[in-house]
Amino acid sequence: MTSIADFRFPNGDKGQVRGFDGELDALGVAPYIPDEKSIWEFGVTDASSSKATSDYEKRTLQVDEATRKLTTFVFASPRVWDNPKEKLSHWVSAKRDLGQWKDVRYIDGAMLEDWLFLCPAVAARWAKNVLKVMPPTGVRSTEEFWHEFASRFAPTLAEDVLLAGREEQAVELLRGLSGGVERPAYSADSPDEVLAFAIAAIRKAEPATRFFFEARTLVVDTEDAARSFNGRTDLIFLPRGQARGLAGFLARSAPTIVSAGADEKRTNHVLLNRPSSSALGRAFVAMGLTEEEGYAIARRCGRSLAILARQRPSGTAVTPEWVGSADALLPALFAGAWEATRNSDQSVVRTLAFDREYEAVEAPLRKLAKLQDPPVDRLGDIWTMRSSVDAFVNLGHLIGPEHLKQFALAAKTVFSFIPATPSADDLFEAPSERQLGHSSWLREGMMTMLLHMAVLHEQADFSIPGSTPQRFVDDIVKGIPALSSDHRLIASLERNLALLAEAAPIPFLDALERLLEGDASAIRPIFDEQKGFITPRTYHTGLLWALETLAWDAGLLPRVALCLARLAEIDPGGSISNRPLISLREIFLTWRPHTAAPCKTRVAVLTQIIQKVPAIAWPLLAKLLPQFHDTSNQTARPKLREFEADPEEKLTYRLVWDAQNAVVRLALAHVGNDVDRWSTVIRAFGNFQPEVFEETCIHLSRMFAETSGEVRNDIWDTLRKEANRHHAFPDAEWALGAAQLSRVDALVDEYRPNDPSLENTWLFDDWLPAIAKSFATESDPWAEIESARLGALREIVEQGGIGAIVALLNRVKLPHQVVGAIQALHLSQDLSIELVRMTLASSEQLDFVVAALVVDGLSRYGEEFLAALRRIVDYPKLEPARVANILMGLPENDDTWTLVETFGEDTNTSYWTRKQPIEVRGDKDVLLQALDNYEANGRAISAMHAVARRLPDVPTASLIRLLDSGVREINTSGKTVDTMTQYVVELVFKELETRDDVEPIDVARREFAYLPCLDQRKKPLVLHRLLTEQPMLYMEAICVVYKTSDEDSTQLTENEQQVAIASYELLSGIEVIPGQNGDDVDETALLKWCEEVRRLAATAKRSDVTDSRIGHLLAHAPASKIDFAWPHEAVRSAIELFASDELENGLMVERYNMRGVYTKAVGEGGTQERALAAQSLEWAKAMPEFPRAAALMRRISEGWTRDAEREDLQAAQRLLRD
Repeated sequence: MTSIADFRFPNGDKGQVRGFDGELDALGVAPYIPDEKSIWEFGVTDASSSKATSDYEKRTLQVDEATRKLTTFVFASPRVWDNPKEKLSHWVSAKRDLGQWKDVRYIDGAMLEDWLFLCPAVAARWAKNVLKVMPPTGVRSTEEFWHEFASRFAPTLAEDVLLAGREEQAVELLRGLSGGVERPAYSADSPDEVLAFAIAAIRKAEPATRFFFEARTLVVDTEDAARSFNGRTDLIFLPRGQARGLAGFLARSAPTIVSAGADEKRTNHVLLNRPSSSALGRAFVAMGLTEEEGYAIARRCGRSLAILARQRPSGTAVTPEWVGSADALLPALFAGAWEATRNSDQSVVRTLAFDREYEAVEAPLRKLAKLQDPPVDRLGDIWTMRSSVDAFVNLGHLIGPEHLKQFALAAKTVFSFIPATPSADDLFEAPSERQLGHSSWLREGMMTMLLHMAVLHEQADFSIPGSTPQRFVDDIVKGIPALSSDHRLIASLERNLALLAEAAPIPFLDALERLLEGDASAIRPIFDEQKGFITPRTYHTGLLWALETLAWDAGLLPRVALCLARLAEIDPGGSISNRPLISLREIFLTWRPHTAAPCKTRVAVLTQIIQKVPAIAWPLLAKLLPQFHDTSNQTARPKLREFEADPEEKLTYRLVWDAQNAVVRLALAHVGNDVDRWSTVIRAFGNFQPEVFEETCIHLSRMFAETSGEVRNDIWDTLRKEANRHHAFPDAEWALGAAQLSRVDALVDEYRPNDPSLENTWLFDDWLPAIAKSFATESDPWAEIESARLGALREIVEQGGIGAIVALLNRVKLPHQVVGAIQALHLSQDLSIELVRMTLASSEQLDFVVAALVVDGLSRYGEEFLAALRRIVDYPKLEPARVANILMGLPENDDTWTLVETFGEDTNTSYWTRKQPIEVRGDKDVLLQALDNYEANGRAISAMHAVARRLPDVPTASLIRLLDSGVREINTSGKTVDTMTQYVVELVFKELETRDDVEPIDVARREFAYLPCLDQRKKPLVLHRLLTEQPMLYMEAICVVYKTSDEDSTQLTENEQQVAIASYELLSGIEVIPGQNGDDVDETALLKWCEEVRRLAATAKRSDVTDSRIGHLLAHAPASKIDFAWPHEAVRSAIELFASDELENGLMVERYNMRGVYTKAVGEGGTQERALAAQSLEWAKAMPEFPRAAALMRRISEGWTRDAEREDLQAAQRLLRD
């Protein structure tokens, strides 16, 4: 049955609901499935016709005649018809003769057996599970195989585990099976894993898709069973065991999934992705495991189900076949991983192999890597243990003293290496090209081995005569020279310090404590930041991860916390957010502590470290104070050691509150009379528990009583603002309760300042101060705020006069918020003038306030106010710059500019030198006047900003003059051009393109000068167009950038260097080719231009480099409008005509570079590059009449393919570290 329009057959209890037992609308399949619509009734009670007749009559009455004429009635029973009075065929014929239905059918038990024989996939499942009989020998349903496979593990696997990291491959498999792919071939660790993956993909598909495939899919185990399906085209086969040999035989008739283990993989097999540890961990979590347990299992099994079956078996685990190759594997086990092409790594591996030749060590590993369940993997030049845990557990008992001696020697060599710091005069080498000692693979692998010895020795039956594994590991770490004396070693081991610390906690802490002795000068440089490619590079983060790992051990927490506190004390800070203080905060966070230590221990240790390192006490306590909304980040956790929390202590609300209370009390003990510290406490006390909230109020009251002056006023102001915030939002979840808020209000009232300006400062410290009434209704809060500000200012003036306003302006955080209230006071002319005078005398920082007062005064009092203003600025004489400042608020028009001129030439110059380039709104004469004033004061760029929206009103000559002056201004200032200026400059050039009274060459010269400002422009420049039209101009740019083929290198002047750089950027910025018009290219024009440029290049002795630049240019050609392949036919002709390797190489390199910035998903590999390779190959196929161009497309495709392979390898290597 391949076409189903409607399907409804309720199962189990659902079958008891009203309605037909089944409904089907499908393309009929003889002999049992009717064509089009049918209803089905089932009976199991007897083998006579009574039930069938009853159902027939009932449904005939229920269904209208029109519907019945289009519907077949089917009755089915698992019992064989047994009615001696009436034959089955007679019953069916009698009902058909009535003509009440389109057709009538009866399917009894004998017919069902035949039907199941025709559908073996269904039979394999239902024969056993429903009919309770043995299915055909050598055949299983997908259901049977899945339950058998999944139950090999403890706990039983879920489908998500098989599909982790393989989701896209699962979709592709189902798509292929639906499309009739004959023989999809896959390989994994084992053939059974391939089959389990396929079945998991089916089981996780949409229900309709799942049922469709399950009804057709069979797992075939034996050759006899496989042969019995000869010619069956309606099934899907999953051969395994003996039947795998007949996969080709089965595939002749129906889709057959070919499965292979790691030792059988062929080039045509699709290798199932090995999931990342994080993806596999998520699958385990989905099974119900804890996040910690799920991710730990994923890491320890090496992302391999074969290993997982040994580590988490439901029964007895099978011993891997490679255990018998211990002699070959032990050196690899000790190394963990290494870089096969690195001499230093080879030397260490040889040491671990008792000085055998490296080739002799690697040769047997190549064989072991091809096993179905290999212990080692090789990815590129990286050798690594597939699961070092699995290998150690199976081989650890074979490790003897002779092996440990070699391992100790190798470990000292690897862990002691300190790379030399390059000097300024050393020749530069990229880090990827330098061999800085041993590879990170080897360092991490050997440290992992140390950890296995220390933690997993019991599971591996690993012992050391006369000692213990932990003591052996400790002795190795103690013996590392410079670990306790040289920060450079800490830096070199940065990424592996967490492993080292977990393996040998005590020696590690001993060494770190010695580095931190005295002024800690020995370790201070660990915080030095070095310039990185994107972000700065520093080497302290690995040290923090190591200490965070050890902090999980309650017994080590005091030492770890003290080390972090000392590091925090000497930390100079930096751009990297991962700091020692942040680690401490995460460890001691009250609601999510990152340590297994119980609450009382955490509080005791916190108290201890702030006593011993008081410098970090307040910064740490401030970060630990309770917050209404808080966040936390996971710290580093142990890889293998288990530091379990006290089973008697669960993190209850009481424990969290107890820890918070302890933090608050410590904070109160350190707050003193410090304004900033009290501000932190006050802003947090809404989250305090009642007992410590009251203690905080008592401390506040005592502080207010014992202090005075600015300190007391500032703290009171903070308390007032916080009280207002809670009054403004009384229904908020974070708001204080009525009783607590009353307690705060009492403190506010008791210690309220007598000075109104001090009392009302809070109204002008925020844009939107919290006023209870302003947020209590849906009305505009600004009305209440402005009213409160005006009322406060009136009270201030009444009690303190104009001088009190000036004092308020100097005190508040947002003085401009006072201006609106001042204007609303409607001060008299005399008071307004006095306020201007006193504010000017008070502070230059308030000149912007005076500017607003001047605008208000002139609008209200006119010439009299202006005359008074002149007297103020003349006696005593005010600097011209300040006079200009207070005139800046006047309207942008010629009246204002005339007024400014009356204050003198110096003031006028300061005005035009300092003012912001505001858009000019007057007529054209006013516009040009503003432009001239800006330009006269050396501000051509500001002039462009001011006239940017009115460029059509500016004469061409003025625009050219502005551009010329702007270049001088930019060069003189030495500042980077901001993006808004770049935008405005581009607008000017766009405007010039519309003018016919300027020569293109004149615009081009200015474009050359402004190239750095035009690098983001999408439309080609006039200069670019000229270069593609005038071969001589193009060659001039080439000659500026590149020397002749026989010319020696010479030292360029600074000006020559700048011109050469600009010319190179000009050449690189051309993205339109000669003869191009939109998406079409004039082939004649293109070839003529290229020929002339190549002729000029030969004369100038620059042929090769010119051909390369031509190729670079042609890379930007459009695609063909005929066959839609790239490049355009005109470019293909140029490639054929010139037959230049340099031209083709230049084109190829630029095509790669044109890809630009791209992103990849984690573990994506070379998918994108393969798509680009396929595209280039398709282009090559589209141009057989251009053989050289087609060959170039194939070379480009090969380049993308190499990139894809490299990306695949790098992704796989990154997954090894996941």
